Amino acid sequence: MNVLEMAKKLNREFKNDTLSIRADVTPTYERCACGDLGMDFPLYGGLPEGRVAVFSGKEHSGKTTAAITYMAAYQKKYPNKVCVFVDVEHSLDLQFMAHMTGIDWSKVQYVDPVNISGEQVLDIIDEFLTCDDIGLIILDSVAALCSSADYESDVEEDKGQRASIAKALNKFLKKILDKLSATRAILIMINQVREKGKTFTGATIYDEVAGSAPKFYSSVTVRFGKRTFTDGDTTDKTDGEKTDGFRLNFAIIKNKTASTQRGGGFLTYRYDTGLDWLYDTLEVALKYNFISRPNKSRYELVNLESGEIYIDKETNEPLSFVGKDKVKEYFASHPDFQTEYVNMLIRHISSDESNSKDEALLDKKILDEIKEEDAGVLNGGI
Repeated sequence: MNVLEMAKKLNREFKNDTLSIRADVTPTYERCACGDLGMDFPLYGGLPEGRVAVFSGKEHSGKTTAAITYMAAYQKKYPNKVCVFVDVEHSLDLQFMAHMTGIDWSKVQYVDPVNISGEQVLDIIDEFLTCDDIGLIILDSVAALCSSADYESDVEEDKGQRASIAKALNKFLKKILDKLSATRAILIMINQVREKGKTFTGATIYDEVAGSAPKFYSSVTVRFGKRTFTDGDTTDKTDGEKTDGFRLNFAIIKNKTASTQRGGGFLTYRYDTGLDWLYDTLEVALKYNFISRPNKSRYELVNLESGEIYIDKETNEPLSFVGKDKVKEYFASHPDFQTEYVNMLIRHISSDESNSKDEALLDKKILDEIKEEDAGVLNGGI
């Protein structure tokens, strides 16, 4: 019996047509784009479906806001699926998040686990993954999970490592990988970093809580750095007073489904209008010449797949504008074109063949500051 015959036999035995197939015909996985090129570009089109993603970082770095932004995008792509938010921290501002991200909470199953151990929370998520209509799940947060050993003991009783949730997380993640792949659901685990100490050179060592399993079994790890504040086109203000919004900055620490060469990115939010996806998308498109500029003041919207300038369907004129504000106005007044153009950009940035732009999106100084925190994790261990 040759290898091909054995593969067919195994597929029949395990009742799985894709258990053993030729590698060059393996079905590609879908990505869920968040609709903001500031995040979709460094992720090569978005988070991979059917996988685990970890959003980690210090407090107030925007981990939960970014995760819910993805949940809102998932809702739009899969309106018949139900997303789940597990609020272990019991601190989510539902109204603020709806305003910032556009999330529809009426279509989200909100889990508020009171008087429940961390192991039981993980079992609840495991049960949800057996549902046919399950969508994106957010666990907020890994750091807040309380093991049953700790939960059932007195406060003054020190259980040491025996009380860790790490062992349960390791088993849980191994167990659900197949379920996520089968349902195409996405699990976003929000985690925190802690300062562990100093190296002999004086560098700070950081530690991600709850063991190594989230790092090992995630397909994507996004590390969020210090948020900055915005005022019009200024996005790097450190003082939040008299500003119109804020920007989340992040680095892509791990990506098993694409390259990490694009470094990281950003998400910009305005207090009045929420996620400013148009501002971010135009910023990325201009940086990498996705929008043609024959001169300093003129902007031409080019279809990168055909190489031709888009034509306005109403006037039959090329989409060429004087000034960036005119570009914004056109997008704002033509929602159908918005969708067409953004989908084209996402296809373009996801294709290895059609796009060679692999240099980092974020300013090197910002990226280095975020990655320094991660270097501490790698050096310090878990």
